[in-house]
Amino acid sequence: MPQAARTQRPSRWLVLAIAIHAPLGWLAMATMATGRLADPPPDTADAEPTLIPIRRDDPDRYQNFVINWDAGTEVLCAVVRTPADYARLFHPAPVIGGKKPFAPPDAAFEKEHLLVIARVVGGDGGSSLAIERIVEKKGSLVVHGRFEPSTAQSSFSIKQAALAWIPVREPGPVTFIENDTTIATLDTGKDAWVVPDLPEESTASE
Repeated sequence: MPQAARTQRPSRWLVLAIAIHAPLGWLAMATMATGRLADPPPDTADAEPTLIPIRRDDPDRYQNFVINWDAGTEVLCAVVRTPADYARLFHPAPVIGGKKPFAPPDAAFEKEHLLVIARVVGGDGGSSLAIERIVEKKGSLVVHGRFEPSTAQSSFSIKQAALAWIPVREPGPVTFIENDTTIATLDTGKDAWVVPDLPEESTASE
């Protein structure tokens, strides 16, 4: 009389091998199904730009003017980090009876830096210049500005400036973009705080 077939129990080594290789098998199957590996961890992915808080300032609050810069360059960009930088870029314009301060208080630069975009524009006052937003991306600052020139004819020109304060930050690259076009790049970590270069003190005039 034939005996019933005995069920052969798998060896301990076979069970261990299946347990070890099963996760790899599932990973291979998932890769084949999706056509790609799992997403990289967040620290290796491209970080989204971070919006930097800004405090816009009105140049008319101060009784001063942006000094002349290199001829033939209509736009100037700067990251003013100290009262000395400010005094280098803005000169006082004393007038009889004037009550406006010549500059922000020195203490302002202990907690904030001042970003400046200045332009030579027509004297009719119809131009618009503003710093719209500032973002940080991969350790660099990107300053987005907007300029709308006047369409009127003018017989003389003036200097117009847009000012925005940001919290004090470590030195590093800063890119200025105006109307979606890069107009200047500087690196405050290498003492490049203004572009173009300013003239010597003895030649700077209104």
